[in-house]
Amino acid sequence: MGLFAQVTFQGQVPHEKQYVFRDVYDTDYGIQMYEKYNNNTGGDSVRKSLQGYVCSGWVEDHYINGAVLHKGFYTDGQLHVYTNFYPNGQMEREFKFITERKSSMKKYYFDGKTKSEVEYFDGNAITWHDYWENGQLQYVEEYDKKHERLMQRNSYYRDGKPAATFQPTGDSKPIRYSKKEYYPGGQVKEEFVMLYDASSLDFIKDGEDKQYDEKGNVTSDIVYVAGQADRTIK
Repeated sequence: MGLFAQVTFQGQVPHEKQYVFRDVYDTDYGIQMYEKYNNNTGGDSVRKSLQGYVCSGWVEDHYINGAVLHKGFYTDGQLHVYTNFYPNGQMEREFKFITERKSSMKKYYFDGKTKSEVEYFDGNAITWHDYWENGQLQYVEEYDKKHERLMQRNSYYRDGKPAATFQPTGDSKPIRYSKKEYYPGGQVKEEFVMLYDASSLDFIKDGEDKQYDEKGNVTSDIVYVAGQADRTIK
């Protein structure tokens, strides 16, 4: 009988997994481990409980210090509303529905400043804004609601000056886009025109491509036709 008294079931019963921050956090993308359960952001996985059942309702995960890492509402193993947290309790991101077809994702830096804002329509990202730690806009990308036409795709330096701009020049089809890249001081580095090529599913150069040095002098001038260099002016 004494032998039976020594039997323990510790390790045989599944316990909630606890997480270490450095193991779940990516310096570029943040806490991404739950995105695979969100079909609105491209996820196609199903989350199951420790007992092997498909998750339904509210589920929480925790850090090893007991702080909440994740709180999400699951339906048939997929996320619909959720919030991730840093170990200090500050939100790392929040995903929620605005309407039946529209949803949003907001990400935050460790100090609470906004890092990223994305709006989705029918599962497609139609607006995307990233911010530097100082609050300046870092990147913006916008589409129409059908996600068929790119409205703008611009990036910026930390001081707010443009690093690159990409936006349509008009409404006539095929839609042509003006692309400009800039030196940190604000001078144009390169400028050219592009159009969308359905066969390659990408944008191609079509028109004059000029490159400049930091003093504004033209260093290269090449004319492209349908993505191929046609003639060199300089």
